[in-house]
Amino acid sequence: MCYSITASGITTTVSKLTAEQTKENSLSNSLTILKAALGISLSLSIAISILMYFNAGFAAEYFIKDIRGAAPLKILSLCLPFMAAGSCIKGYFLGRQNNIFPALSQIFEQAVRMISLAAIMAVYSPDTIESACSAATVGVVLGETFSFLLTAAFLFFSTDKSEYIKNKRSISVSSCCKKIISMALPLSASRAASSFLMAVENILIPLRLSLYPKSTDALSQYGNLSGMVLPLVHFPSSMLGAVSVSIIPAVSKQRTYTNKSIAEATVNRSICFTAATSCAAAVFFYAFSNDICQIVYSMPELGNILKPLALLCPLMYSQITLNGILNSLGKHFHLFITGIISSLLSIGTIYFLMPLMGISAFIAGAFISTSASVVPSVVISSKYFKIKRAILKYYFLCGMCAILAAFVSRLMPLGNIFYQMCFMGLIYLAGVTFTGVFSEITGFKKLNHKHK
Repeated sequence: MCYSITASGITTTVSKLTAEQTKENSLSNSLTILKAALGISLSLSIAISILMYFNAGFAAEYFIKDIRGAAPLKILSLCLPFMAAGSCIKGYFLGRQNNIFPALSQIFEQAVRMISLAAIMAVYSPDTIESACSAATVGVVLGETFSFLLTAAFLFFSTDKSEYIKNKRSISVSSCCKKIISMALPLSASRAASSFLMAVENILIPLRLSLYPKSTDALSQYGNLSGMVLPLVHFPSSMLGAVSVSIIPAVSKQRTYTNKSIAEATVNRSICFTAATSCAAAVFFYAFSNDICQIVYSMPELGNILKPLALLCPLMYSQITLNGILNSLGKHFHLFITGIISSLLSIGTIYFLMPLMGISAFIAGAFISTSASVVPSVVISSKYFKIKRAILKYYFLCGMCAILAAFVSRLMPLGNIFYQMCFMGLIYLAGVTFTGVFSEITGFKKLNHKHK
């Protein structure tokens, strides 16, 4: 929640504003936007960091309900300024279409986090929950700190000093601050509210689930769902997160230059990629649910939970891409409202239906809340792009290809389930290539058309 307040909304704003700068003053204006964003983000993050550090005991006792969480919270508070500053610089690079630098810093962050955690565990061998949590948070702090230092180094060495001096800025820091605050406020509020409501949801689930007649079995199922099944479902969507982030500066830039046809093509391509990924994931998880859970966890019974959740993939993955499109259009208030409504619907389903349906209420709530977010987003986006036709076309083609691939692979007497999975992938790839989906994603169709 603290990160949502200090950095998440500002990062998206910096990316969008940077992409909108004209070519003549692009560098100087972009750096002015970055300076303004750093000033706002660092001021907020330092204040919240201090507040969090000196009130860690209170938060641990009354919110976490475990005083042992005070030490990890104090340690975690130290990385907030580094997270905030690093996020602003990453937003600048994304807006400038230099996606490689944020990607490298993220990989570096994860590497530092894992190496430092392994080293701490090996040297100190924490023997209590408090010390183990503290070790984990030290790894987080080191990862964020070194990621910021690397990102700052990228900024310093990649900036053309002579171009910056030659091209005078056409915007002031104060005007940038006003723009950033007006755009980042609803975004940060939306994400902070979502974080808060998600925390409420996580607190409610075990309480309402305990009222279910088969509460012991249901609680075990929820543990399996949140710790094992959901990570499987979310894994393919990590690629779409990168697509969503890239859409914002790409579409914003083209709309600024009035290249509406290019912006339209970018949106269509992102929808095509989302359809190809989500349909493949949905059918794959549904057709091989028990087999996947057996291979990954040696628990084939988890397939009974994975199978209904597989049908959620097209909605869930579409939501990620649509959020990127709406952010590029500046529809931050819409995202705020739909996010709140979606979370409230999920909480309502958990509160009223979970004592009657058990873990099935969680799955039903996920369908209802995601649909409540996706449908209005499609309606809003269709006012600016021909998105409805693209959705119907690509989801139909990809869905048919995925179903056919799964059906044929299951009929083949290959003997080994791994071979069946690979065979499904090959048939699906052939299907999306034959229907033109693959060429739309990669841009080969447009390239060939230009040569003609």
